[in-house]
Amino acid sequence: MPRLGLPSPRGTGSPIIVSGKLPAFPAILLAAAGLMLVPAAHAAQLEDWRVARTFLYHGGLLAVVAIILGIGLANYRPYRAERYQLLTLLLSYLLLPLALALPVRALTSIPFHDAWFEMLSSLTTTGATVFDRYWLVAPSIHLWRALVGWGGGLMILVAAFAVLAPLNLGGFEIVHRDRADAEGRRSPSLDLARERIRRSIRTIAPVYAVFTFTLAVLLMIAGDEPIVAFCHAMATVSTSGISPVGGLANGPGGIPGEAMMAVFLLPAVTHHMLSFRLWHWRQLSFGDPEIQLMLIAVLAVTAVLSLRAFLGAVEAERATDLLTAGQALWGSLFTVLSHLTTTGFESRHWMTMETWSGLSAPGTILLGAAIMGGGIATTAGGVKLLRLHTLYRHGMSELGRLVHPSNPGRRSGAAGTFTSAGTRIAFVFLMLFLISIAVVTIALAATGIAFERGLVLAVAGLTTTGPAIAILDDGTTYRELGPAAQVILGAAMIIGRMEALVIIALFNPAYWRK
Repeated sequence: MPRLGLPSPRGTGSPIIVSGKLPAFPAILLAAAGLMLVPAAHAAQLEDWRVARTFLYHGGLLAVVAIILGIGLANYRPYRAERYQLLTLLLSYLLLPLALALPVRALTSIPFHDAWFEMLSSLTTTGATVFDRYWLVAPSIHLWRALVGWGGGLMILVAAFAVLAPLNLGGFEIVHRDRADAEGRRSPSLDLARERIRRSIRTIAPVYAVFTFTLAVLLMIAGDEPIVAFCHAMATVSTSGISPVGGLANGPGGIPGEAMMAVFLLPAVTHHMLSFRLWHWRQLSFGDPEIQLMLIAVLAVTAVLSLRAFLGAVEAERATDLLTAGQALWGSLFTVLSHLTTTGFESRHWMTMETWSGLSAPGTILLGAAIMGGGIATTAGGVKLLRLHTLYRHGMSELGRLVHPSNPGRRSGAAGTFTSAGTRIAFVFLMLFLISIAVVTIALAATGIAFERGLVLAVAGLTTTGPAIAILDDGTTYRELGPAAQVILGAAMIIGRMEALVIIALFNPAYWRK
């Protein structure tokens, strides 16, 4: 293997060996270039040659740029592989949407900042779309949006298991993980870090793709068109909430299709679904604290909404309409689950509750579900269920100590033994999340957005639940936002996707000196 007589970045004076392996960021660019071939082929099948050529040319250009960057960075050896990977993930969210937006800008009449916002929201699995009139957009562009969201979900899953878990970040800091702690402290070489990423991809990607394809086939059986079925399947598995028809209400799938989607939302509830012990299904049980908390939250909120609707229906003398009552119950159940996993889909029967009861739909409660979020190391956003479970256990322990001061208490759970430091970090994360909501709301207010709108937008961005904007009844859309507001929301989506603690750790020298 040839050697280049260049000094080592570590200052050892030894020459650098050309490894021939593509660095992380160029590899991500190359993968994005490959994804552009899918909408190009779809447009060619529809004989929409302008769209096909645009995606093909931009994909080829992006592939050339990726190869050039790969050659230029082939000899780079970072001092700390984990920090390099975290920085690569952050740069991907900062720079990659600029490249992904080029074909969208070329094929539509929207300005570039709208195209950038669209691609950033897709990549972060937020699904905040500027295409409020979806019927004016080519189907291949909708397919591209769903593909970017699907790829963004896969990217964050791989990063969670291959990068964040060894560093005890992203929710893994809550429980004892001896092997991960050892790997995080020893600071592996770049080659070992790359091998860990490849192992994660080999484990997660096939299951991720099988889940998506299976759900798409089931949705087609339920009556959806192929393009709609695949887009909704990718949006469900990645929790991006991207729809080519403006939501589930405009699709023919109905309750059977929504029921299938609800089943495939479960991987966003617990990280055991796509962990390295994927095939050890005995881990998936009602003893999992994430599943327990999900069931409690979804069933409790649905019960409250149903009771409220029933009382309204009694006053309106519609309580005996059992068919409408059943539809309203399902609409509440599915919509709450969808927002808890930060997907943001509304059931086609969500508004049936309003029709049945005569009361306005309480959309604010959906924001609370989105803030709770899904499981750690999943595509869901929000605070995450395991953190909330940890805080609940800690609160119960403290209350127990007030009643029985001499009782040492227990801190073991189904997911492992919770660490005292993990409980403190969970509380810190919750405070940072709430502060972030306040800061983003104030920043949006500085751009002229009203407080209520700003609060909903802040929660939608930080929880990566873009469709939550539908909670506002005034018809507000993301396209109405100015460039300044879009930049603020873009930063919120990146913070919500990577999590504030990860970004703080990335730029905190004290964390890497430990």
